[in-house]
Amino acid sequence: MSIQSLVMSKPALATLFMSRAAESVHENGGRRTAARAVEAAIKRTNAYPAVLIENGVDPEQALRPEMFGELPLIDKKSYVERYPLRDRVLDGKLTSAYTIEKSSGYSGVTNYWLRTPEEDALIPSYMEFAFRQFYRLDLRSTLLVMGMALGTWTAGMKMSQALREVAATGKYPLTVITPGINLDEILETVRDLSPSYEQTVIVAYPPFAKLLIDEGIRRGIDWKALNVRLAVGGEGFSEEWRAHLGAKLGHDTTRDLLAVSSGFGAADLGASVGREYPATVLIRQLAAADTALARDLFGEGEVPNLFQYSPSGTHIEAVGGQLVFSVVSGIPLVRYAIGDRGGVIPFGKMASTLEDHGYDLQARLAELGYERGDLWRLPFFYCLGRTDGVVFVGGVNVYPENVSTALSSLDDPSVLGYKLATTMADDGFTQRLLVLVEYEAGSLSDAERASLAEHYLPAVADGIARDNAEYRRLREVAPELAEPVVHVYPTGGGPFAEDVGKIKRKYVL
Repeated sequence: MSIQSLVMSKPALATLFMSRAAESVHENGGRRTAARAVEAAIKRTNAYPAVLIENGVDPEQALRPEMFGELPLIDKKSYVERYPLRDRVLDGKLTSAYTIEKSSGYSGVTNYWLRTPEEDALIPSYMEFAFRQFYRLDLRSTLLVMGMALGTWTAGMKMSQALREVAATGKYPLTVITPGINLDEILETVRDLSPSYEQTVIVAYPPFAKLLIDEGIRRGIDWKALNVRLAVGGEGFSEEWRAHLGAKLGHDTTRDLLAVSSGFGAADLGASVGREYPATVLIRQLAAADTALARDLFGEGEVPNLFQYSPSGTHIEAVGGQLVFSVVSGIPLVRYAIGDRGGVIPFGKMASTLEDHGYDLQARLAELGYERGDLWRLPFFYCLGRTDGVVFVGGVNVYPENVSTALSSLDDPSVLGYKLATTMADDGFTQRLLVLVEYEAGSLSDAERASLAEHYLPAVADGIARDNAEYRRLREVAPELAEPVVHVYPTGGGPFAEDVGKIKRKYVL
């Protein structure tokens, strides 16, 4: 049994180890993870040695630990979509996988991710421990409602499977139900079953969770009487959003830090890579109120989403301002950039930076009722958004190519360009896809802009849906989230002023 398996098999031991282990223990674990990923990729795949040779690196020399920082970065375009699946899989055998998951790339290209039993073996233990730690699973009867996409997608299926295994042990009063992203079925479940449990935990994408809570209020559901908590993931959100949703559920998120909590994962990487803990939420709230602290931790700009992670499961680096991952999987990945900007902060550096600004992390948590065992000495990483021209909305990726194809189908020479972003609905917390269209005209009246936007809206929505399977599915199950907002500007107007005189345009705001 590995040290990781032993620690996670006993909740008390895990709490003791994670809250008191020296920083060097996790650093060594990260180095071992990186070494395993390199060895698996070099010795058991055809694609990765080819990448190394192409970049002037001898595969045999690359096995030396000191060479790790010199290995080339890879990403979805340069590796996943360039080399055949069989060349990226362990030993070239698809049959080595016990399950296959998938994700969509540019223009809806399907990417398959093979999983081995070994890489997923500890997920039930992680889920068990997380739910004990976050939701006092051992003390409260709990209804778990899975509101993430099911089928071949990673997060919803993996969490559902793991939590069903936990429930099947009989150690906890836990029941799992899996309606997926079916709003009506989730609300029916909550109405009919939640009153029989001491708490309900709903797992969902942030925009879908917001839609779900608001629609429940419209249908007369008293969320505050049901002790509902949210476990969200798939995209980021602000502290204002957390507080807004928490208040609708009857929770003060400045004191109950995990009433609405998040995790970070990606289909490429397997399971959840990192998650929010009481410390990460508290730090983020402090940074949101203290611009000097935020600047020292994250640089200029908005306060990013912040997570802690175990280097024994995933090795994370920040290279050139982007997050880079190494994992051992059915498709091993070495120094793989998933397209997220961000950084890594060791626990010691985080604590010392907080102290420099007058904050004692342990004392602050104690004031809120958290114990020493709730502060895990794991490293942190933060995510600032995408680097690869992708807009994430409603739990799915929308690519510039999707919108370009949609607008091209109009065959309208007056359309000069476009930009993508996300926008908020009137209440400030419902996220939508924003498509900005540049129209060939010296000026446009408000009425003309509105008329053109109305004309382009169905073509944009239909065109994205044709190319993007994830968006198409979102449109089917949650049309309120999928419907884009279209704004039209005259030549060089509004956000298009920055493109005047430039050859290369910026497509994502």
